[in-house]
This record gives sequence, structure tokens and C-alpha cells, in this order.
Amino acid sequence: MRRTYFLLSTLLAVVVVSLALLGPNQAALRLRAQGIIIDPPPAPPITPVADPIRIQLQQVDVTIDGPVAQVRLTQMLRNSSPSTVEGSYIFPLPADAAVSDFQMTVDGQVLEGQLLSKEDARRAYEEIVRRRRDPALLEYLGHDLFQVKVFPIPAGATRKLELHYVQLLAQHEGLYQFRYPLQTHQYSHAPVEQLAVNMELVNRPGLRTIYSPNYEIAVARTSDRSAHVSYKATAAQPQDDFVLYFGTDKSAVGLNLLSYKPANEDGFFVLLAAPGVDVAADAIVQRNIIMVLDVSGSMQGEKMEQAKAAARFVVDHLNSQDRFNLVAFSTGVRLWQTTLQSVGSGARKAAHQWLEQLQASGSTDINRALLEALAQLDDKDQSRPTYILFLTDGLPTQGETDTARILGNVRNNRSGAGVLRLFTFGVGYDVNTTLLDALSQQLRGRSSYVRPDERIDEKVSSFYAGVSTPVLSNVALQLGDNVTVDETYPYPLPDLFAGEQLVMVGRYHDGAPVTVTLRGEVNGKPITYRYPNQRLLAVGGEPALARLWAARKISALLSQMQLTGPDPELIDAVVELSLQYGIVTPYTSAFVPEPNVTAVGTEAASRWIGEANDVVDPYATPAAVNRAQLEFKVAAALGASNEVRTGQAAVVASQRLGELATADTVATTEAVRFINGKTFVRRPFAVGQSGERILWVDTQYKPEMKVETIVFGGDCYFTLAQDLQLSAWLALSSNLLIVHNAQSAWRITTDTAVESVAICPAWQE
Repeated sequence: MRRTYFLLSTLLAVVVVSLALLGPNQAALRLRAQGIIIDPPPAPPITPVADPIRIQLQQVDVTIDGPVAQVRLTQMLRNSSPSTVEGSYIFPLPADAAVSDFQMTVDGQVLEGQLLSKEDARRAYEEIVRRRRDPALLEYLGHDLFQVKVFPIPAGATRKLELHYVQLLAQHEGLYQFRYPLQTHQYSHAPVEQLAVNMELVNRPGLRTIYSPNYEIAVARTSDRSAHVSYKATAAQPQDDFVLYFGTDKSAVGLNLLSYKPANEDGFFVLLAAPGVDVAADAIVQRNIIMVLDVSGSMQGEKMEQAKAAARFVVDHLNSQDRFNLVAFSTGVRLWQTTLQSVGSGARKAAHQWLEQLQASGSTDINRALLEALAQLDDKDQSRPTYILFLTDGLPTQGETDTARILGNVRNNRSGAGVLRLFTFGVGYDVNTTLLDALSQQLRGRSSYVRPDERIDEKVSSFYAGVSTPVLSNVALQLGDNVTVDETYPYPLPDLFAGEQLVMVGRYHDGAPVTVTLRGEVNGKPITYRYPNQRLLAVGGEPALARLWAARKISALLSQMQLTGPDPELIDAVVELSLQYGIVTPYTSAFVPEPNVTAVGTEAASRWIGEANDVVDPYATPAAVNRAQLEFKVAAALGASNEVRTGQAAVVASQRLGELATADTVATTEAVRFINGKTFVRRPFAVGQSGERILWVDTQYKPEMKVETIVFGGDCYFTLAQDLQLSAWLALSSNLLIVHNAQSAWRITTDTAVESVAICPAWQE
């Protein structure tokens, strides 16, 4: 008898299949335990195809109406092997979910299925794991399981699968949570060709905060009671389940608190604050808007026309109570008006006419342009926040050109302003990223860059649309008097805008109930919101919050080095955070590479450095890397080197810094995995006298640790897997090195010839 088993994970389900070589004489099928066993007639051996099933389409449509989520999965599966694939299709139900109306349809035929309880599901999972020598399904221990008996796909054929169920969502800590088993990396190397997740949130009065800790979702807020959430990808291999949190609050600004606290360690929190979409006219903050345009000779042609279009968009989308002015600069500076103007049809038309006659010529006097913009501020009326939108495509070549002096001049001439925000737009690669980034940081704005293949007007208009309706300026947050919080990012906090969401991260010492206080100003009048009954957890929570905090802190450290140069202590802090939380940075991209990558620059580091010149061992330890050479190149890319402050590398590095600084999520990758507070990296590991093996290695491992061996699939292995937290780590791989405590680590291995532990240890990290 020949029995061959394959396991396929789709994005939302797991398929257990047997590859049967079916000819004219059909194989007999017998259902044993939890799988389909196929007894084919004698036939010449045929090499099976790895990952025979390809997912052409994976679409998840979710409607959340009140506390009820209706979920529909549509898949197009193709059998790429030369033989028929048959087996069982199993779907791990969301943990602790009340699920009903569960059914599956394949090519229009409704299939009968079986619902297994957590206990029966555990036995089914463990049987599959033992049989296939693959730990993947351990990820879903503790979940109920839905199983459909037979699922045949002929060679080369496709099948359309539809799965539907209804889930009742529970509310925890003021937030609803929706979770979907989306990951595939453990089960199949084949990517999903087309992936789409579409969610409609309807009939949710006071809908405010919407957040995913692990996927970069797009949120379209259609009203104060509805929103559309989406995520799309091609050739995707998701590394995590899809998680969405959302909260409701009928006050002007909704606020929710998420936290995560490992045992014996300070906790992490994410605070979400979101105003409503529908804002009354008297609740909109009245602003001064000053648009500053570079019209030097390098802006000639299409760039000039796009810059004018961007300025026209801003003028056309000013709020009725705003005041504004336009400044053009090159060798000298030209003002549309000598003072700020009120918005009106006549003013808009006159502004359009002035923009139309602008011509590009001359040099670039950035210092004078900034000082002229600051001179527009009225020190008699500091109730209005002022936003300066500064667009340039070049370096300072006229007047004051020293970066430090320009920054000092801006700092010394902003005394007449109340709340002042400067938003810089660097066009192309011939810009001084250090200057533009420092200006935006100094004046509590942000820097953006328009690459040569991007349109200026689209970039500026997209940004301005997000900040067009401010509802709270000069924002400050306090998390109660009875807890200690520190290392919060961003600092200082940005203004709040209608339809947008503030995401603040930080750390805390002890879990406790807290009352969060939000303060700010609306048209010069102070306003305070209080949110009682929030909670910082004493233990447990959402582990992804730790990586988000680490990403924000790394960004702050790199930004500091951008101005002051590479400092050994700061570099060590970046490396430690990067390795602990699995976040690629300029200083660790060589240490946590994609498999078979041989250059620092390819994939990970090229996102920072922009080129690949440093060839190093892809699995080198930090000590083995030419650190001085790498530090100089990274410093140059970050603009901290006197030799290099501009160019493509510097722009790419600044963009990455900006992404880290404003990140709401930090995705895991195929080379680095962060699971329940632990980070694992794929790399060779010396195993006794047998040489090196490729393992997933816990980044907390140190060479002096004692290593104990546990054979995969043995009794000790499944005893350890009874712990649900540990089972999530074990699910990563059957060849794994995991730190057990401060002195020792476990090596999980499929090599049955090695000597395993005599007594199964207890988990005691």
C-alpha cells in the first residue's frame, strides 16, 4: 500500500490532500480518522509535484452589521500536477467565536461537513502533524475545526470554492475584534496570485477608531456610522492572520487603548484617537495656509505645470474661514499678496491667475523663501494654526546655503507664530534631505518626497486632502495619574483631522485601569475630552504592538543620527531593537537577509541605501560585517555624512525613515518572523559534528547557552505543544532553535538519529 499526503494552506483555510495517481481503474477510497486514505492500484512510481495546488484567486468579503460579521470566502484553485488531487478540506474557526450558518459550496454543489470541537480538533491536528512531519497546523491548536470529507481536483483543472459563515463579535476593552486565519507561509511556497479582503462596516453609530496591527489596510470612511476597509495584494504569501479592531464613540473624538504586556517586562500600548467624518462648520479649526513654490530654472517644463496644478488644488480646497497666501522663489522671492487673504471666489480666481503667469528661471534661495513665509504671520492673532507647504526640487544655491544656519534662521524668526506646522515636499533626487527633514521635524510637520516617476500634483493633493479639515490643534494626551508611561511616539503629537486617525505608541510599567485625557485647541479655545474605563493590561494582549513601538523608536534614533552623524551608542540601540523585534534597518539588513541574498543592498538594504556595493556573508554575525564601511554608507544615505546629503540614496533613506515614523503596522517577512513576543531569523546553525543546518533561530540565542535537543513529533514535543503560546512558536518550523531561559535553548529537529532529552522539560522562559 502506498499512502502519500500533502497539506495545502489557502489564505483562509487549510486543505489536507492526498495525491493519487488515478488512471482508468479508479482507486478505492476509505475514510480513516480525519483524512482520506487512497489505495491506488499498483503503478510505476511517479515523482509527486510539490505544492500541487495553486490559488489563482482568494477573495474575502465581510459585512459587519452591528456585532454580527457575515463572511464569504471565494477561491479559485488550480491543480498544477499531472495527477488528481483528493483529500479533506479543513477550516480553523476563529478562536472563541460564536459561529453559525457554516456551509461550503464547490462549483455550485453544497458539501456536507463536520464541526469538530477544540478537543477533537486538537487530536485531528496532531494526527496530521505526526503523519506529515510538518508543524504548520499547531498554529491553530485551541480552535474549533470545520472539515469537509472529499475534495477532488483533476489534473490541470480548476475549482471554484465558496465558504460562508456568520460570526458574533465580542467587545473587549471598548473595541470589537475581527480575526481571520490568513497566513500561508508555513504550508505552501506558492504565492496567491490575487488576494483581496473587502470589509463593509455598516450601522455602527459613532464609528471612530479602525485599526489593523499587522496589515496596511485602506480605510474609506463613508459616514459617522459606516466605512469600507480593504487590503489587496498580488503574488502574496501572508505571514499573519488578518486582525481588525474598531470602536464606536458618539463624542466628537473617539479614543481607544490597546496594550500588550509580556510577563516580567514593561508593557506596550497603542492609543487610537479618531474624530468623526461629519464635522460642523464651527468645529473646524480656522487656519493660515501659505503655499511656497520653487520656480527656479530646474523646475522648467512638466514639473512647473504640475507644481501649479498642486497649488491650484490647495487654493480650491481651502475652508471658508481660512486665510492664505502664495510665495514663489528662485534667485529672489515673489508674493501673491503682501498679507494673508480671506477665502472667497474673487481671491481664488486672482490666485489662479497669478499662478498661471509664473515662469521657471534662476537659482534657489531656500533661506529667504522660508523667512518671507514666516514674515506673513501676524503676532497679534496667534489663535490660528499656520500651515506652510514648502515645495522645492533643488539644493540651496543662492543666499544662505549652510544647513545649520538656515535651520537657526527659521527657529529665530518664528516667534510671531502660534501653532506652526511646516510640510516639505522634495521633488526629484537633487534635494537636501537633511535640510528638508530637519525643517519639518523642527516645525512639527512632515517631509514628503516626489520621485521622478511620480506626479507632483497627485502627491501634494493627496497629502492636502488628508489635512484639509483640522478639528483639534496643539494636541496633548495623558494616560491617567496612577500609571507611568514613557518613550511615546510621535512626539510632539500632530493635529487631529476629520476622517483621519492618530496612532500614538509607548511603554508602561504596570497594568491598571486609566482615564485618558485628550487636550487641544479649537480656534484659540482650549478643549478637553476625558475617556474613563480604559485599561492597560497586567499581562497578555496583542503582541504586534511591541513591533510597532520598536519601529517608531528606531525611526527616532535614526532621525537623530541623520542630524548628528552615526553615534556608536545609538547604532547599538538600533541593532538591539532591530534584532529583538525583527525590523530591518540600515545597520541590520545584512544580519537578517532573505535566503540566498549575497549583498547588503539587494532587497532589504537597497530600500535604505539605494544601491548594492557591500558584498558580505548573507548570514554573517554583526561582528563579521565590515561595520565601518557599512556605517559610512548608511550615514551617507541618511544625510549624516558631509560627502553625501543628496541623491537617490538619501531620498530613499528619508522616505523609509518617514514610513517608520508614521507606521501604523509593521509586517513580518519570509526571512524574519515575530511571533508572540519572539523574533526568529532563518540562518545556518552549527549542529555538533554534522556541520551546519538551516534553522529558524531565536534572536535571543547566545553561543554560550546550553542547547537541549527535542525530536519533532515525539511524545515530549506534543507535551510541550499543549501550551498554546509555545505551540504558536513550534508551528513556525520542524527545525527550530528557541530560547528556553537565560541559560539554555531547545533545538527542535526532524533528525531522529540524534539523542533527545531524557526528561521532557517544562516551559519556563
